[in-house]
Amino acid sequence: MSESFEASKVGTRNHTVEKQGAYLQESHQTDSVNPVTPAGSMMHRSPSRPQLDLSGAAIHGSQEEDRTPAILLPNQSDDISHFAIDIGGSLIKLVYFSRHSDSSKTPITPRKMCGLLERRRESLNGGSLRHTFPVLGGRLHFVKFETNKINECIEFIESKKLHPCNIIGESTYKDDASEGADDGAVIKATGGGAFKYAELLKDKLGVTLDKEDEMDCLVAGLNFLLKTIRDEAFTHVDGQKQFVQIDPNDMFPYLLVNIGSGVSMIKVDGEGEFQRVSGTNVGGGTFWGLGRLLTNSKSFDEILELSQKGDNSAVDMLVGDIYGGLDYNKIGLSASTIASSFGKATSGSKDLSDYKREDIALSLLRMISYNIAQIAYLNALRYGLTRIFFGGFFIRGHAYTMDTISFAVGFWSKGEAQAMFLRHEGFLGALGAFLSYDKHGLANLTSHQFVERFPMGAPCAGGEIQGPPIHDLNGKITWMEKFMAKGNEIMAPVPTSAPGTTGVGGFGRPLARSGSLRSDSSAALNVGVLWLVPTLEPFPLLKDPKRYEPSTIDLSDDDEREYWFNILSSHLPTLVGTAVGSEGGTDGAKRRGDAFAQAFRAHLARLRQEPAAYGKLSLATLLELREECLREFHFMDAYRAIKQRTKRH
Repeated sequence: MSESFEASKVGTRNHTVEKQGAYLQESHQTDSVNPVTPAGSMMHRSPSRPQLDLSGAAIHGSQEEDRTPAILLPNQSDDISHFAIDIGGSLIKLVYFSRHSDSSKTPITPRKMCGLLERRRESLNGGSLRHTFPVLGGRLHFVKFETNKINECIEFIESKKLHPCNIIGESTYKDDASEGADDGAVIKATGGGAFKYAELLKDKLGVTLDKEDEMDCLVAGLNFLLKTIRDEAFTHVDGQKQFVQIDPNDMFPYLLVNIGSGVSMIKVDGEGEFQRVSGTNVGGGTFWGLGRLLTNSKSFDEILELSQKGDNSAVDMLVGDIYGGLDYNKIGLSASTIASSFGKATSGSKDLSDYKREDIALSLLRMISYNIAQIAYLNALRYGLTRIFFGGFFIRGHAYTMDTISFAVGFWSKGEAQAMFLRHEGFLGALGAFLSYDKHGLANLTSHQFVERFPMGAPCAGGEIQGPPIHDLNGKITWMEKFMAKGNEIMAPVPTSAPGTTGVGGFGRPLARSGSLRSDSSAALNVGVLWLVPTLEPFPLLKDPKRYEPSTIDLSDDDEREYWFNILSSHLPTLVGTAVGSEGGTDGAKRRGDAFAQAFRAHLARLRQEPAAYGKLSLATLLELREECLREFHFMDAYRAIKQRTKRH
């Protein structure tokens, strides 16, 4: 993939299998560079972490010279790898910034980079922008680990070269102004584990944790996402995901329900204006702990998978069990209403070993989900709020959990309040900690936006790591050949759960239109990498740009969507042949072409299973997904040979 940022349509979403510890390893330059300020004076590096400076960003290059113009950051020349960490009771969440180096180009030396920056400064003072400059930007990545496996997180940081020893080649940052300084890098951190594991991280990585307030980070992270990511928030009702467009000028007030090990409920009135209004100790840690005790499961995800096959009516006592199968109409309770969670387990007619693990897991999931949803609604009612955002890794994109919470909020509020969920649900704290760096520069970058892209750049299938980090394009192609040739789990359909029969509080279990709810355990793979790209300005004569929808083809229609999937699939061999021909038809180009075809088929297979996996689906996003996939395998212009022939004639 090119080392440049690439312009993209707003809302483009490409799928990945990068999440859950799978990753594409970028190489980082190891030479330190003193950046040149716009005024030409030299700045000195502090002994703490280098700062990410996005101020003064400009698009460089012309369409004739460069098909993917770079975003040049004239005030940023540290070859840095920024990261922040949120260490919770159950999970560690990591957000990191990385440079994406292009292995096909000669590495930039400190002397050469300073010269390029000086030429850039001179060109801004009246010269022309006809030179080629290095790309000095980067991307935001999101990764998670189980807290009890913190050593895996440490190994990941080392493998990605995020700690200072691997970035600069020394254990500390030093320059002429900081001679003798011996402090290690200072890393932003939040969560209770930032205190518990501070010494371990210092011993293993030589970093000092600068602890940020957890609530500050949660709110800052969510506000940033709602303002910058178009398809961040969504509702989930009856198995259907519907993205909600949030107006940045009208997003307050709202209630944030963060479900981690415990639950915090935060009323947010504006930027930096919030208060924790409630919470409960019955949260994700409760589900995981009780689930492990009751089902002997080894992981959180295993308990969720069990719940997909369960029937909670075998464990829960229903109103119908008390009233002989009849409704209690006088107070509006149907026979399927849960009268007592786990109530049937008190019966002496069964041994405890007679109860199925799957039924126990589903009953537990429903009990905790409904409890949290009701407390959240009561707090929203108390403060007159109609928007409730649910986040935290208890949800982790699980369809049934989201449907259960949505149904409960809708029932208790009689449709007046709305439960909304977040694509980056578990990373709010880590992202907020990242944003707390003094010079991240994101708040001042008004001419650019973040879009989420998902490279097929990780040895991951079924949500699990299948091999070592991928270091280069050849490694990626080899992985694609190895796993895709076997038709591995990445291409497999996501399993469905059996239809349920029971409800709670006067409502039944929410069902998809097909009569079943699909397990969305693979939705964890939907969090990708945030790229900084130029903002596309709306056409000035549009009457209402916010409501304008350029797509005239409705891909929410099943038949229409399948038609276009078939068109793209059938055209794929022709496209591969054209792309390979444009690269001279070499053996290397053929390998890249085959890998591209496999990757794009995986994207289409995922979209067939969950059309909203990457955000709101349109024909434009499908075509951009295909182009991004081509670029990922270094086909920068699949039709270059055809264009050249046409130009000659």
